[in-house]
Amino acid sequence: MSRSAAESVLDDICRGLADDVFLADQARRLLEELDGVIEAINRTGIGKQFFANLQIILQHELILSVTRMYEPYSSRSPGRTLAAATHHIAANAAKLPVLNRASLVEYLTSRGESRQTIEHLSDEGLSLTLARRLGTYIPRPDASSARPLDKALDQLKLVRDKAIANHDRVNHSSLLIPGWSHLVDLINTARETVTLVAHAYLSVGYNLASDASLGTHSLRGLLHRAGLGHGVSNNPDLSGQ
Repeated sequence: MSRSAAESVLDDICRGLADDVFLADQARRLLEELDGVIEAINRTGIGKQFFANLQIILQHELILSVTRMYEPYSSRSPGRTLAAATHHIAANAAKLPVLNRASLVEYLTSRGESRQTIEHLSDEGLSLTLARRLGTYIPRPDASSARPLDKALDQLKLVRDKAIANHDRVNHSSLLIPGWSHLVDLINTARETVTLVAHAYLSVGYNLASDASLGTHSLRGLLHRAGLGHGVSNNPDLSGQ
């Protein structure tokens, strides 16, 4: 069955988002795996320079992918972001059929909406409710916000702009790096959202967490062959940015 123009645009947005979720989550998992063997690498010297450079590359990929997903919507450059998906759903609510209503109903009720109310909404009404909810739920960079993920995203964007996208004359140690749990939460929020939207509107199923873990399994095998025992840490240090 062919898709409408509105569905095709949403599919393109979702595929771009899914790529960034994959890249961010893969980088996160690889960094966690490496963090568990840093002491052994430093002690033995095995691949020390290689793994140090790999960490820098993964750190950059993680920060770039996460901040890219949360870029604000712009009509001049809509992008393939969470904000772009939210805007597209709201602007095309009357044109987008909801193929899997149960997914949206479960999501919205878990966010405080009345099941009795939303179950009787038209597809358009359901889409507008979802867009409104996503608009308030999805983190946005704001240093003054009371929400931890808003602050974390603001810190990430500062690191990206000052230390990665541009080589500003700034002491990198002065740039605040969000706590690891906030980075994980930002990735999980994006994954949950794109998975929901793709399934509800496109009947597309993503296995992003599983896909992102494949590289970690390969790295673990490589480290094992190199004789580097490890215990995985859940809080890798990004202060090298």
